[in-house]
Amino acid sequence: MPPYPNMGWRQNDRSRINLDFKIEGTMKSGYLYVLVHPSDPNLYKIGQTTRHPEERLAEHNCNYQEYTGQIVKKTGQEWKLKTYIAVSDPSWAETVFWGATPFADIPFRQGIEVEKMEWKLVQAGLAAVEKADVRPPPKPLPDWVYAYTAWMKKRLEGRDITLVGHVTSRSGKATFRCSSGHKWRTRSACVAEGEGCPQCGIGNREPEEIWQAAKVGYLCLLIHPNKPGVIKIVLTYKKLEQWYEEKCWQDWHVHRHRFVEDPVLAERLIWELLGQPLPHDREPIKIDLSVAEQAFRDLIYLMHREIALAEKKNR
Repeated sequence: MPPYPNMGWRQNDRSRINLDFKIEGTMKSGYLYVLVHPSDPNLYKIGQTTRHPEERLAEHNCNYQEYTGQIVKKTGQEWKLKTYIAVSDPSWAETVFWGATPFADIPFRQGIEVEKMEWKLVQAGLAAVEKADVRPPPKPLPDWVYAYTAWMKKRLEGRDITLVGHVTSRSGKATFRCSSGHKWRTRSACVAEGEGCPQCGIGNREPEEIWQAAKVGYLCLLIHPNKPGVIKIVLTYKKLEQWYEEKCWQDWHVHRHRFVEDPVLAERLIWELLGQPLPHDREPIKIDLSVAEQAFRDLIYLMHREIALAEKKNR
């Protein structure tokens, strides 16, 4: 069956060529097709396939496990192929189609691409697909995603747990797999703090053990009540509460502090921001407090950038 004549489209040479190649060796070309059901002229099934749409039509009419097949079984009437378009990226074409309609996009339709709509709305979706052609390249991930991913990997070392994909938020969810093959999705922070596989327990650790293994710490900006205009930068691998209890800073006061994933990197960056790159004796320095405060504000951004660069190289 050729494309529906009322669309005013034809399978030109570009469409035929698109069916004969793959983009980047992974994407298969195919079709976006539209089925209509005789029981209701406004009931359409939108689908994408790498095979000919006639093959998918036959499957929809005989597979009663699918939603389309259930309609056939209930009404005793089979779906008809209304039209189809040759596309370079079928999955992207389907996304573009639903994006041109007021209805929810894949995957939020739960695998059911059947909808009641007017034909002009179907035409609008198909027109959008014709203009869209291939999927645009994905936007690069922000540095903080790579930094959070490195944060998680550091806490998984030696635990027989692998991170699947990226970590986009410490408080959000990520996917993990243990060495026994179990896969699960949970809050990143839970696993980072010692939670192991929910099925077999692999990777369970005490938070203190993870802290020590990850070699994380705090970078602190200290001020002295009797030394205005003088600051001190201190790095500690202890937890802040413990550091406070031990009063390691003597008469100095903690004015600012930053939790740092890579204490060595953090110390190097903060001294560069203060205009006094290491190595030196790390003694108190005379500097405007506002300059030191700004350096502490800029530190996390610079750390994320440096950690992201290293993470990208390792991928």
